[in-house]
This record gives sequence, C-alpha cells and structure tokens, in this order.
Amino acid sequence: MALLNANFLGLYAFANSGQTTAYTVAQGSTAQNAETVFEASTGSGAYGILVSDTTDDVYEKSNKPAIVKNNGGSSAVDATGDLKLLAAATSTTLDLSNAIDEVVARGVQCESQTFIISGAQSWNLTADGLVQSAVDGAESGATRLMDIARAGEFVLVRFVLNVNKKDTDGDDEEQINYIGQALVENVSISGGFDDTATYSVSLRGYGKLYRYQHT
Repeated sequence: MALLNANFLGLYAFANSGQTTAYTVAQGSTAQNAETVFEASTGSGAYGILVSDTTDDVYEKSNKPAIVKNNGGSSAVDATGDLKLLAAATSTTLDLSNAIDEVVARGVQCESQTFIISGAQSWNLTADGLVQSAVDGAESGATRLMDIARAGEFVLVRFVLNVNKKDTDGDDEEQINYIGQALVENVSISGGFDDTATYSVSLRGYGKLYRYQHT
C-alpha cells in the first residue's frame, strides 16, 4: 500500500458551455432509462449527468462517467472529453457537511429525551495554485476561473484522487471520482513584488455530490 501524493489531486470542470442555469441530472433505474429521461427533458446541445435513482451513483457510458450531451437525435453522446482541467492546483479540498437537527421528545414519567436526525447536506470545493503564463485562457487557467465567476456560470466538477487512474478498473480509493455541479463562490488572483502569482477558488456545490467508479 502506498500513500497518495497530493500532486495527483485533480479538479476538472465543464468550463465552456456558458451555462447560467443548472445542468440536468437525469435519474433512472438503469443507464438506458436515465438516458431516455435526459433526452426527453433537454434540447439539442444540452449537457447533463445520468445517475442511479437509488444509489446516487453516476452511470457509466463508453467506459467513462455518464456525462452526456444531447446530440439532437435519438441518443445522448459521451461528453467527458469536454471536461477540462481548469488549473494546475497545488492543493485541492473537497468538503461535505450534513446538518444535524436536534429533536427533544417527552418520555415516560415526565422525562425528556434528545434525538438527532440528518438535515440538509451541503458540499464545497476549494483549490489553490500557481498562475501559469502559457495556458489557453479560453479553456483553463486562473483568468478562465475569473471569467466563469463574472458570468455566473454553472460548472460540472469532477474531483479525482489520482488523475492517472480516474477511469481504470479497481476498488481502490484512487479510482473513485466525485462529480457534481457548482457555482464559483469566490476567486482571487494575487502576487507580491518579485514573487510567484497565485490563485485560489472556492466552488459552492449545487444539488447532490455523486460518486463514480469505473467497473
């Protein structure tokens, strides 16, 4: 067993769709059912995710997570190739929280008992990195993150523990992906005199965080 190096953490996003409304999450008892739901509820060119209606796991399509695009025909096409590595992060954090609600109930002999129940779930992702001089600003980099935030665009986020094994077979942690959609809550680009320019970004999750593992 080997420990994962943080350099292998990856933040991918669907950065070029210009989407200012939430992406479609199509659920079904099978991948085909979810695809049928997606095709019926979206128009040509729309992007979305196909997920199980029982486990909230992302289905598989063409040996990749079922992130799809409505092709304007009778089938949805694989769109994972449109996901871009937005920036070369030096650190990335995925955080998920469950709100815990407390309920006090009256028991026997006038005694009270405290129970807790799970409430709303929320997740967010933060990343920090170095600003690079030679990247395509239309697709990736710190300025692309800034432009996404300025336009209020939704992004599809794919968080992986090892970018080299995100689509490989196995049951190890490094082969697990987490996928969801989010809005950029905060982005900053900074640098001091004669110092390396850096960026930081915070993404607030919209809806559920889904799990994917290639099988």
